[in-house]
Amino acid sequence: MTSSRTALPWAFFVLVLLLTAPFWWIGAGGRRLPFATFLPLSALMTFIPMIAALVLIFRARGMSGAGELLGRSLDFGRIKKIRWVLAALLLMPVAFFLQYGVLRLSGAALPDPQFFPIAEVLVYFLMFFIGAVGEELGWQGYAFGGLRERWNALATGLIIGVIWALWHVIPFVELGRSGDWIVWHCLGMVAMRVIIVWLLVNAGQSVFVAVLFHTMSNMPYGVLSNYGSYYYPFVTVAILTILVTVIVAFWGRATLARFTYPQAYRR
Repeated sequence: MTSSRTALPWAFFVLVLLLTAPFWWIGAGGRRLPFATFLPLSALMTFIPMIAALVLIFRARGMSGAGELLGRSLDFGRIKKIRWVLAALLLMPVAFFLQYGVLRLSGAALPDPQFFPIAEVLVYFLMFFIGAVGEELGWQGYAFGGLRERWNALATGLIIGVIWALWHVIPFVELGRSGDWIVWHCLGMVAMRVIIVWLLVNAGQSVFVAVLFHTMSNMPYGVLSNYGSYYYPFVTVAILTILVTVIVAFWGRATLARFTYPQAYRR
């Protein structure tokens, strides 16, 4: 495990900002990735958190520390209970289907779904998985430990979540998203980050579990070619907020890892 004593989370956040700026510039004007046109060219910034973490940990601990951090992308050996893997795989798809159900019940006009061929779905899964490794080795593999020394688990998740969301604002603008879409989607990302922290601390500090959840949060784009027509971030935020509220109530804001029934449910 990467030692939190060697982590410099605020230096990490600044370095991420500086290294990302060129990617925001190349994405200006709405340029898209040639192999995934629903993403801006600036989406290549997905590897910046990993690079920033590697730079900082190499300075502190050399090649051994950098190698240890890279190894955490596949640290599934830390996971003692399969339910955390299942939660990472299923929570966001379930949230998507709940959102779809709410939209249907509300009478929203939704187009017929258009699915990618299975081969493309698998390619997108691999693409999103690799991108999630690039992010989560930085956010959870590096920054989380340093912040956790000063803040409780919930606060740490909120801090990383806010920075994570703001980091994405410029790419969202480059995609032509509206202001209200960006605000609601960013709030959803903050909630998602708290869920990622909850999964990580209950799965033996496994970054792999964070990578899985992150991957599955993007997979609707790799399954439905017209996914944007089904995505209403306000509804998603409501669903994720309910989930986060349940997590905090039952697992506690201090660690998000000590399951207990809230006082109101105790006999």
